[in-house]
Parts: sequence; structure tokens; C-alpha cells
Amino acid sequence: MCFRSLLIWAFGVWLFGSCLSPAQARPAQVLLMRHGHKGENRSITNLSPVGFQRAIALAAALPSCFGRVDHILVYTLDSTNGKNARSYQTAVPLAVATGSTIQILELAEHRSQRLGEDILRDPRYDHAHLVVFWEHRHLPELASGLGWSSMPPIADSDFDRLYQLRFANRSARPVVTSYDQRRLLDGSQPCLAPDQPLTPLP
Repeated sequence: MCFRSLLIWAFGVWLFGSCLSPAQARPAQVLLMRHGHKGENRSITNLSPVGFQRAIALAAALPSCFGRVDHILVYTLDSTNGKNARSYQTAVPLAVATGSTIQILELAEHRSQRLGEDILRDPRYDHAHLVVFWEHRHLPELASGLGWSSMPPIADSDFDRLYQLRFANRSARPVVTSYDQRRLLDGSQPCLAPDQPLTPLP
């Protein structure tokens, strides 16, 4: 009888832990940014040459500045007409440089906030370093799902914003630091490594 009770108790502990662990999963760091620069011709869904050159520069700068890259996540890509191809194209140089696989998150156009919430529950991303390239109109929704509900809108002409979200503990709210990609690349804005002290964004 005692042995049976012990088995039931052990199973209950295991089941309780299994139920809790996905809800408590937290990445160590998420880098959020818009896809690279686009040209004036709206019928062209590719990056502009300027955007492609920036993507190549970021492929070297991001790991050097912010540490390892475990996962690269990008906005939905329509393979039939190329719509939203820029997020994927921006990620390609980083994937090549780091050996990371690009994950296309489907339904992002309608579920960006939910996808952010899913990231915080997914055990695959626990303690991981993520880089996310997204469509700028839906980036605040994704940030809200990641626990940062006050992300300002990104102007249509702004291709330089980069946000570092660091999760110091199991709290859903990250500590956010804002960067200008141009200043990161020319060295005029120092980057904050994941293990440096946390200072919340005002």
C-alpha cells in the first residue's frame, strides 16, 4: 500500500511539473526588429540593395554585440506571390553566419500577439537567444504578447529601430533596451550584452 501511494505521489509531482514548465518557459533574450529597407516601388516585395547590405552587416554585428543566436523567427511569407518576403530575406545572412534555422511563423498577420504569448510558453525557447524580423505594423502586437505592451508604433520610413528584450526571471515583463542600428554598426552606441546589469527602458 505504501509503495502504491508513493507511485501515485511521484506521478502527481511529475504531472504537476509537466503542466507548469511550458507556462514558465522564458527566453533569455529576444531581439526585435523590422525587416530591412524596401524600395519605393511597392510592387517589388524584395529588399532594396540598401536593405540587403544592412542585413549582411547585421549578420556579423548581432552575434558580436548580443551573443549567440539560437533561433531566428520571421513574419509569415507567402511563397506564391512573394508577399512579406523581406523579413525572410533580412534573416538569411544571419542564418548563414550563425548556422541557425529560420522559422517562419504562420498566421502572423492576424495572430502576432498570440504568437508572442506562445513564444513565452514554448519550452524550446527556454533560456534561449532569439532574433525576430517582423512586419512593422504588427511588431507592437508581437511585443505585447512578449510582455511589453508599451512599444511605440514604428514609422513607415524607420528601418533602424532594434529592441533588446531581456528576461531576468520568470516574470512575463521583459527589460527593454532600444538601439539605432546605424549607431550600433558604426560603434557610436555600445551594445548591452545579455549578462550585463539590467536597466529598464524609460
